[in-house]
Amino acid sequence: MRKVMKKYTRFYAAAVLLALLGLSSCESYFEADEKEILLDENYIGNTNELYSGYMGIAAKVQEVADKGILLAELRGDFLEPTANAPQQLWDIYNYSAGADNELADPSGYYGVIGNANTYIKKAFDFKESNPNAVENEVFEPLISGAIRYKVWAYLMLAKLYGEAVYLDAPLLGDEDLSKYPRLGFDELISQLISLMEGGVKGIDGKKVLIWSDLLFPGVNTSSQDLTWNMICPSPEPLLMELYLWAGSYEKVVSIGMPYIYDQGSKRYKLSNEDYNSEWVQFFYRDPITKTRELINIVPFDYRRGQTHRLIHYFSNTEPNDYFLRPTEVAMSRFEAQVRQDGVTVGDRYRGEDYTYWNQNGEWVVRKFSRAHELPDNVYKNDVHIVLYRAADLHLFIAEALNQMGLFAEAEAFLNDGVQNYLSKNEGNLRYPLDNETYNSAINTNWGVRRRVDLGPVYPEGLDRNDLDSPEKIEAYRKGLDLLLLEETCMESAGEARSLFAMIRMAKRWADPSLVADRVSAKYPAGKSDAIRNHLMQPQHWFLDDGL
Repeated sequence: MRKVMKKYTRFYAAAVLLALLGLSSCESYFEADEKEILLDENYIGNTNELYSGYMGIAAKVQEVADKGILLAELRGDFLEPTANAPQQLWDIYNYSAGADNELADPSGYYGVIGNANTYIKKAFDFKESNPNAVENEVFEPLISGAIRYKVWAYLMLAKLYGEAVYLDAPLLGDEDLSKYPRLGFDELISQLISLMEGGVKGIDGKKVLIWSDLLFPGVNTSSQDLTWNMICPSPEPLLMELYLWAGSYEKVVSIGMPYIYDQGSKRYKLSNEDYNSEWVQFFYRDPITKTRELINIVPFDYRRGQTHRLIHYFSNTEPNDYFLRPTEVAMSRFEAQVRQDGVTVGDRYRGEDYTYWNQNGEWVVRKFSRAHELPDNVYKNDVHIVLYRAADLHLFIAEALNQMGLFAEAEAFLNDGVQNYLSKNEGNLRYPLDNETYNSAINTNWGVRRRVDLGPVYPEGLDRNDLDSPEKIEAYRKGLDLLLLEETCMESAGEARSLFAMIRMAKRWADPSLVADRVSAKYPAGKSDAIRNHLMQPQHWFLDDGL
């Protein structure tokens, strides 16, 4: 009976999801009317709604996927408005956005959270009433995925707004959020870790549903299946980032190392298979050909009405409006890099022509638009948005190792790679690079910088082999943090990573200048000092949520 039920469940799930995927119709697989479903008292009354309700959460994530990029990069040092930009973009750039600024409105993130809360409650109600309708091996990962969507949305609220109204109950219409408790940044991070680890009713946030196995058991994985496997934030990257914010550095490493090992696969290694300019293919329209380093994406498809604002805002080719451009200070960072042979030639594979380029006589962000430059694609704002990729994890691990005082090991991930570390330190390997099992696979790792033919970098004026005092050790640790921050600004430019890394390190070192100096450098004379003074007050790192 169990095998029959399992076969039926999978067949039924495949039928439902094929319809949602649009493989049997022209409709978007994210077109489930989540507002209607989630407010219906009979929501999740059958197995169909168990799956379509989950897609309702994913649809809400689509709505806010570009928001984090626009808000973080405008307030970081990578983007500035052009003369075409509307006032709301200028206000965000000038750190003067009020509660009435539409782009700064946090309600979209609360929409994700509200949908997740409703889904979790109704799914448990359905399971209680229909215990045999769906197997636990499917039900539990669905609940777990809803938890991770909620955690991701709250983490974005923490990073953008510095605090959030926390709620576990479903929202009923336009509720007044002010009646719920408001958690500060550190409280919120702690709460999210508890939710991920403890979960809801015995189901934590770490169970993963392999959609391709559910949809097509026994069939070779296709591009479409791979997309489905990446739509929900994976537990490991999400937990690594949370623990990094919490200062639990050993946890970051203990989660990250087995994840990038990935049972000896070729994924997540930053190997020479994606060296030099190969990395940029992650941001092509169809990234599935480069799954070695992609972990999680928010997929879009212009044909199904799934679009966002990135190409529209970044491209200066009609019909796009070219609202935002890369800053001089960000571009100069790439140009100052030294390659492996010691010659200063700039970051040839992440700088000009890759992250940005000169088009129609103006500097534009190119990272997301390489497949949207010809007339037949220039108007399609549907490049997938990456939530996590392998380089994020390597930089997380390096940052954690640095705080643990494992400087050579941190530098291996940043600079020359595990491969060179193992050859140079044979007989003297240290945690976490003393694990023979992991090393059998990650010894192909080239490091973040070597992968793009850049030379190693070290804290200026300090020698790692001559750290004979606590003061020197702390100076080295901070210097390496700053190098990791600099690398994040290049590797992750335009991906809503850099400003958050600035904030995390400024909090760690109780040094607001780590935000203020970097961000203010992009402003013209006269404005720069005012912005710097503003950002020396940590409360100004965050947006006003208007709640």
